Amino acid sequence: MFLSKELKTVQQAHLNYTQIKLDAHQATEDAKYKSRLVMAKPSVLLSIFGYGAFKGATTSDPKSKRRFALMSFARTAFFNFIG
Repeated sequence: MFLSKELKTVQQAHLNYTQIKLDAHQATEDAKYKSRLVMAKPSVLLSIFGYGAFKGATTSDPKSKRRFALMSFARTAFFNFIG
């Protein structure tokens, strides 16, 4: 009787762990999906590009900053479209 009660407790703990693990995986996938949706908005992409362009125009070495802004914009757009 004592052993069967403990076995049921262990089995219930395993079931609880499995359920929590699935819930955590689902929450992670939802967060990834929502962040992709936010980053794929044209306003966000233009903001990133605009910030980089502004930073490039106001520094002493604008060519490297401009190149960095273009690469950041292209990398963000590329990864949003393939991901």
